[in-house]
Amino acid sequence: MGEKMRTILVVDDDPLARLHLERFLKREGHKVLMAFDGRQGLEMFLGHAPDLVLMDVMMPVMNGHETTRRIRAETAGADVPVPVIFLTGVEDQEMLAECLRCGGDDFIAKPFNHVILQARLNAWLRRVELAEKIAMDREAIENVILKMRKDDRSDHYMMRVMMTPVEKTTGDLVLSARDAAGVQYVLLGDFTGHGLVAAVCGPLVSDIFYGMVVRGFPSLEVLRRINRQIHDRLPVDMFLTASFIALDRNAGRMIVYNAGMHPLYRCRNGVGDIGPASRLMPLGIMRDIPIEDAEVIMDVREGDLIYLYSDGVYETQSPDGAFFGGENLDRVLSGIAASQAPLESIQSDLERFRGNANQRDDITLVELRV
Repeated sequence: MGEKMRTILVVDDDPLARLHLERFLKREGHKVLMAFDGRQGLEMFLGHAPDLVLMDVMMPVMNGHETTRRIRAETAGADVPVPVIFLTGVEDQEMLAECLRCGGDDFIAKPFNHVILQARLNAWLRRVELAEKIAMDREAIENVILKMRKDDRSDHYMMRVMMTPVEKTTGDLVLSARDAAGVQYVLLGDFTGHGLVAAVCGPLVSDIFYGMVVRGFPSLEVLRRINRQIHDRLPVDMFLTASFIALDRNAGRMIVYNAGMHPLYRCRNGVGDIGPASRLMPLGIMRDIPIEDAEVIMDVREGDLIYLYSDGVYETQSPDGAFFGGENLDRVLSGIAASQAPLESIQSDLERFRGNANQRDDITLVELRV
């Protein structure tokens, strides 16, 4: 269990039970918080962030089951979930099962044995320590990855970017650089999944992209190298959907490669249209793919606005399962283009569309001005 003092919240309407538990827990070296009903218990939980909760079932004002449901709702997604152990004299099997269904982790029958209670507490607090260590290690790794993803070679010329990850790190990737002739190369990538596992793959792609673009390698070779390195160096279930463009403003053209992404969106004089559908499988699935067959050339004019977006934008879902993309995306992007509103303004539209549901995928939106 370690030497760290732990804070334990006791929620019980029986004053003798509270007194008994307080004495026992203090002898064990813990700090103790006391609540006499579920409502007070919830308030103390939110105000003091205990390490573990001992919860009675039958209480006035708010029972233990409802209190635990609200605790879980308030702490959804926490890196270190707080264990809730029910202490109950209830023998009804359905009520005991509800102790676990409502979000409890364990239950101990009253009157409890001190040896059993001590053993259960120690076991759950060891889990808390392990979860804390994992969370600290994860944060350290995330900070390393965030620093690795910052690249001085990134050139966001005439470009705006919005990225909203589900977690601290994102599996989406936005890379931009110009060659000696002024052609701007942009890659929007979306690795399998989201969060730490997806984010750790980003530096591999960015090193290839910047290393080759600034030395004048053509788009085909850059994509071919990225595809082979993902295939050769990453696990078989890790691949990258990507939009890759080479924007030549002087020549009035843009070369587009779509590898498993939704089509880009171009807005010209207030009218929007979409770019080519995917002609390539996501990068990294096969070592050799016909990249040259996927090249599409689009004309561009001064004042055009080009929008690239990740799956998290298009595939945001409404409560009835509909995708945000299509007419909604056309309406929002054309509005942003017309008013040059912040790209972040799309967030309110996405939030209204998905209702009470949480964001499920990384969201990235890129705007390029011709």
